[in-house]
Amino acid sequence: MPDLSDLPALRDASAALTAPFTLSELLAKTLDLAMQLAGAEAGALALVEKDGALTVSEARNIATDESKSRVEAARGHVGGQPGVDTIALSGGGSDKMLAASLWARGRQAGYLCLFRSGESADFTKQEALRVEVFANHAASAIDAAIAKGEFVSTVTHELRLPMTSIKGYTDLLRGGMVGAVTDQQKGLLETVRNNVDWMNSLISDLGDISKLDTGRLKVEVDLVDVASAVQQAVNGLRLQVDAKGQTLTANIPALPKVRADASRLTQINSCLLANACRYTPANGSITVSAETTDKTIRISVADTGIGIADADRAKLFTPFFRSEDAAVREHKGWGLSLHLAKRLAELFGGEMGVETQLGKGSTFWLTLPIADK
Repeated sequence: MPDLSDLPALRDASAALTAPFTLSELLAKTLDLAMQLAGAEAGALALVEKDGALTVSEARNIATDESKSRVEAARGHVGGQPGVDTIALSGGGSDKMLAASLWARGRQAGYLCLFRSGESADFTKQEALRVEVFANHAASAIDAAIAKGEFVSTVTHELRLPMTSIKGYTDLLRGGMVGAVTDQQKGLLETVRNNVDWMNSLISDLGDISKLDTGRLKVEVDLVDVASAVQQAVNGLRLQVDAKGQTLTANIPALPKVRADASRLTQINSCLLANACRYTPANGSITVSAETTDKTIRISVADTGIGIADADRAKLFTPFFRSEDAAVREHKGWGLSLHLAKRLAELFGGEMGVETQLGKGSTFWLTLPIADK
């Protein structure tokens, strides 16, 4: 009869997987919890791709190449069915492996492999049962996260084509291709075009966030001139700032280089600048500055806008958060751009935050580690 003392630990471990993790965070949490439940010294978690290939997503205290060969061994023992198996390993490293199949919606989702060595290398039946029960919960959570990412990816992909068509035909109509257009009609078509641009921006943000969540976002990391990336963002916002009668001042000295994706770094700064422009009234001011320490570059975007209430500040970078403040609700938004910008900054080893006072403006800051010479 199973030891019922396991139930609280299994309950807590399974409950921990219900937090709003990204896929990469969920995989890391799954492996860490499984190692704790089994008292393992090392571990690896691999996903089965659509073509049947195995991808080691997480590994602890074991080299990636070695973990992949052991996951392949686990597939040979456990096969494509639910269950666990204890496997004796030869050669150096761990002596025993406890392999659990991650099975969801009638298909193989991946493998969870735990390792132990030395005199106490053997996994007990109780530990194996504990891991098997936990693996069933983990498989469902991982499958749901993957399905969510695939759904968002499909939806955003399918929306891009009609959005492009609407924009293209709107431009043709405005250009008089099918006849003269009155000023009133041009104004209406301009509204359509602006809304299409807004929807395209939403689709792009959703797609990028989904790719970040599933680890599929492609970035080209290289040495990047930060000052140039900031200046490109400033130049891209000039027309918008001028249209609102705002003052935009950029004090950007020569800066050390960082390791990042140049286009993504410009995207991050563009987000901070666009946010400042959106929530700063006409005739307000926006100031972009930068400074360096021994290890980091700090970029600041200060505005004289509406500021942020203390109650909203803690939620500011969470996806889909929009303040209930009437001054905020006057402007379009989905609460995605700041979340995406922060996630991208963290992807390059940076941090993002805000200093603000309601009614007096905000200063959003971004720090990035200086690249090693």
